Amino acid sequence: MYCLSDQQIDYILNDISARGVEMESLQHNLLDHVCCIIEQNLEANGDFESFYQKSIKSFYKDELWEIEEETLQLLIFKNYYTMKKVMIISGLFSAAAMSLGITFKFMHWPGASLFIQLGIIASSFIFLPLLFILKSKEQENTKDKLVLGLGILSGILMSLSILFRVMHWPYGFNLAIISITILGLVFLPIYFFNGIRNPEKKINTIVFSIVIIMICGLWLTLVVSSQGVRENNVRNTTNFLTNERIFNNEKNIFESMINSDSVKSNVSEISQKIISQCDELKSIIIEFETGTKTIGSNFEANNQYIRSSSLSSEICQLHENKIMELTENVKNYNSKVKDELFKIPVKNNIIEYFPNLVYFSFNTLEVLNQLTQIQLIVLQNERALISKI
Repeated sequence: MYCLSDQQIDYILNDISARGVEMESLQHNLLDHVCCIIEQNLEANGDFESFYQKSIKSFYKDELWEIEEETLQLLIFKNYYTMKKVMIISGLFSAAAMSLGITFKFMHWPGASLFIQLGIIASSFIFLPLLFILKSKEQENTKDKLVLGLGILSGILMSLSILFRVMHWPYGFNLAIISITILGLVFLPIYFFNGIRNPEKKINTIVFSIVIIMICGLWLTLVVSSQGVRENNVRNTTNFLTNERIFNNEKNIFESMINSDSVKSNVSEISQKIISQCDELKSIIIEFETGTKTIGSNFEANNQYIRSSSLSSEICQLHENKIMELTENVKNYNSKVKDELFKIPVKNNIIEYFPNLVYFSFNTLEVLNQLTQIQLIVLQNERALISKI
């Protein structure tokens, strides 16, 4: 049995490194195998160097560094199946979540927004990135990898823009424009001129390019420009101010009737509570939207708009007690109102859904107008009661 010296072991390790094996763990594994072979098969007085050269050749076909490439391929191959499995699961989950979300939205069931958010987030941050990683490994040409990356990036941005639009979040328009720009002005030209040169891909390239143009065109029809958003905000704010003026006029008439006749109805106390609670909630919402508790007629100059965005769940969470108190007072009010009077609607409106606005989507203008409607109903009932006295 041959006994290797420290100098011979260093010689083997240096030779393995010189042959192109750079992974330290692989170097030491090869060193252990070679040393075992030499010590078990070489005679005590044998020629170490010639036996080593003969032994090391049994580890490769052409060059020793090939074994490092094969090791890396095995590691990648192992991760490849894991990533592929995660990609498939995330793709199925995002498709199922978005389908459920759309179904729930059409049926007006709770949880629609949550399912849509989960589906788009899973698609944008798990499925599409993994799809790029796995497909890019199949592409040998750098230009093909670039085309694939641009397509995936535009898909992610388009998905996020849809999410922002559905949830009425800001910058949805910006994301949509960026995704369309990348898809139509960068990805499409590179993909088209790269694919049309290949006779085997020519027809598929032309057809797919036409589909991309159609998708861009259809998506642009759904995008609202900045000018359109501003005009919509002006209409919303004007509509709100008009309703507020109507309410204030009704309130002034009611107060003048009370002052002159010195009478109160049997529900006037709870009526006053409901009106003041609605005023308080409206001030909270307006301050959250504009930074001020009231909006003046010069709202355009001050850039103070009621936007078509979903009422923030933050408001519901911070002022949950006020919201619950209003809903209880409304139910109590309806129980005391006589049949000939107009009860406050409690179905299919904010009174029904206010406690669960995290799952139900109401835009800010809709909530403000419904609060004003509650106040007007209460005032009309009070005036009707006073007129009978």
